[in-house]
Amino acid sequence: MTQPLSAALDERHLTAGLPALGSCTLRVTVADRSVTVVVTDGQVTIRDTDDGDPEPDVTFALKRADWESFCQNPPPRGYTTAQAVRATLNGACVHGDGEIWARYAGLVDRLVEALRTDAVGPRPDRNAAPPAPALGRSPIEAGYLNVDVDGETRRIFVESSGSGQVVLCLHTAGADSRQFRHLMEDEGLISRYRFVAFDMPWHGRSDPPDDWSTQTYRLDTRTYAATILAVMDALELERPILLGCSMGGSIGLYMSARYGDRFSGVCALEGGLGNPSRFVPWTNHIGLDHSQFLTSWVGGLIAPNSPTGPRNQTLWGYAQGGPGVYQGDTYFYSRDLPEHTADLPKATCSLWVFSGEYDYSATTEMSREAAERLGGELVVMKGSGHFPMSEDPAVFRGYVVPVLDEITAASKA
Repeated sequence: MTQPLSAALDERHLTAGLPALGSCTLRVTVADRSVTVVVTDGQVTIRDTDDGDPEPDVTFALKRADWESFCQNPPPRGYTTAQAVRATLNGACVHGDGEIWARYAGLVDRLVEALRTDAVGPRPDRNAAPPAPALGRSPIEAGYLNVDVDGETRRIFVESSGSGQVVLCLHTAGADSRQFRHLMEDEGLISRYRFVAFDMPWHGRSDPPDDWSTQTYRLDTRTYAATILAVMDALELERPILLGCSMGGSIGLYMSARYGDRFSGVCALEGGLGNPSRFVPWTNHIGLDHSQFLTSWVGGLIAPNSPTGPRNQTLWGYAQGGPGVYQGDTYFYSRDLPEHTADLPKATCSLWVFSGEYDYSATTEMSREAAERLGGELVVMKGSGHFPMSEDPAVFRGYVVPVLDEITAASKA
């Protein structure tokens, strides 16, 4: 006899670390099996669905083919979490109140993963975590830099480590320069390269404007480019290698075409020429805790084999973002950037476009198109996700170091 699905679900494990849950009814259906989750004043009851259950506020339903994809080892791109499947299917697997779905997306992720484990067993072991940092002081040095951007003074937090060819690092949407700490603390790398990373205004330890609480933050291409150039000028960086990820990769593509003479080369990680689907209301919504929603929203972009520690530290950075900052960054990537890329010329410096196999925000197809349009080289990173330098730095090192070495050698020839 088939075990009831509800028997596979530990209510305490499913809700551990989540905020107060309120009240709602959820239904999760996979293939031809279904559970109903009733949340009443934060208390969760899970049972196999029957005809007498109340109509749910939200249903998450996967057809057999999608469920089988989700259960594969390894799964295909877009089938790593419930949130990833929703993005892949353009929302077709979610029915009911969209706001309630967004509010409980983290719980749905856990429910669907628990059902998968019950069906086919635990996922294979993840890649090994990078070595623990050495005790004592980190080689990273940091401080604040005041720069003028379009007539406004911006107080920007900058980190650096190492010596040699400069690599200027740009973080992802809604995050900050901590994503590059593994590169910046790698003794083998910092003996040959000087890594410089900064938090964009509104991000991490950089300041927002004083009137931030009455502004709607929206990053645009012109301001982004001006900020990068202002930091370079203030730090007197002569033709660095630009290494940006996600929105940092996208602006890297733009910079390679418009300001390529300022760089020895550009490494654009997970950066296409725009994706309208990433700008959604739930990333800055009065009814949601954006810090909780974002860890689910971006969590599906992480490769299933990325090690647990770096994976969770990557998500922690997203949980700390300021209100509306991630959404304002996706405005750049989804709405503003496409208006500036239709007539981009070829890159005027060496351009490398890196694409993680599991990235459905800037897919390999999108990265290939960008590389072909701008005259760059495509590097497909097998088994990698959207945040290669932070979610699996050991694997990323194997892809990026040969390219950094090639760019450096060419710049000295």
